[in-house]
Amino acid sequence: MQPCAQPSVHRRAAAGCWRLPPGRALSLKPRESGVLRIAQGRVWLTGAAPAQDLVLQAGDALAVAVGQHLVLEPWGWPGECDAPVLFQWSHVAPQPHRHRARTRAARDWELGVVQPLQELVRGLAGAGRAVGAAAAQVMAAAGRLGVGLAGFALGRVMATAAPSEKEICMKNGCSA
Repeated sequence: MQPCAQPSVHRRAAAGCWRLPPGRALSLKPRESGVLRIAQGRVWLTGAAPAQDLVLQAGDALAVAVGQHLVLEPWGWPGECDAPVLFQWSHVAPQPHRHRARTRAARDWELGVVQPLQELVRGLAGAGRAVGAAAAQVMAAAGRLGVGLAGFALGRVMATAAPSEKEICMKNGCSA
């Protein structure tokens, strides 16, 4: 690619402008974030978003992230196929206030969502442990109640089934 020497649609020189001839495609994978601006013509752009193609025309701009892979191809109306596309690439320097805003937004997200969610999870885990311990105590108490009732019933059955020595003695008139 070479810089454009051809004037733009408005007959002004397009500073920092690059020419993409018809029938050619350009693969763009920037090392720095930037903005792609179309100065003249239209391009078919692939890779702007997953499974999405775009058509950009003169005056349109697209922010491109570091490492994002784009393929540009001239896309003209019938009869326009012989005109080159002129485009401009501008490096975008990081802006400190945006970084602070993102940091503040991240902090707000952490304070407003992440920490309460973590506290909720800890609270639910504690409640689960308490319910589990209570269920274990209820089961132990039910087991003791069952053993006590079984002992009581067995004692009643034994008492009515076999007479004691005292009862046998009393029936027979002996003194014990």
